Amino acid sequence: MKKTKFYIFLAIIGLVLNSSCNQLSPEEKEYDALMQKIIDVHDEVMPKMGEMSSLIKNLESKIDTSSVGQLHAKAQNDLKGSYDFMMDWMSDFSAKFPHNEKITSDDKEKFTTKMKLLKEEELEVNKLKKEINASIDQAKKLLEKP
Repeated sequence: MKKTKFYIFLAIIGLVLNSSCNQLSPEEKEYDALMQKIIDVHDEVMPKMGEMSSLIKNLESKIDTSSVGQLHAKAQNDLKGSYDFMMDWMSDFSAKFPHNEKITSDDKEKFTTKMKLLKEEELEVNKLKKEINASIDQAKKLLEKP
């Protein structure tokens, strides 16, 4: 009977210690939340890559030396630029933040550096989103005109 109570006590202590060891610091929670915001923006614009490719192709036949044709060329170049921006951003982001890398606030210097980089990436991904949406909107407006 005493052994059973002892084992139950050990199990409870183990669970308490395990859960307290797995608690994230406020800094780590902030890091994770910021990372999720960035991933959410990426996930919002990534599906638009196919639409951008289609718009690039649709604009091709409208390009000529006229002023309207040159507007189509500019819209196509803007789409291509946005597309390339997305590809470059994803490559750069993956290099800075490898998928399996575990960041903790225990290593203050590394954590501070990664947090600074993550804040910069938040600005960059929002710029990317704005550029992608603007280039798509402009191309659609041009293609809707007779």
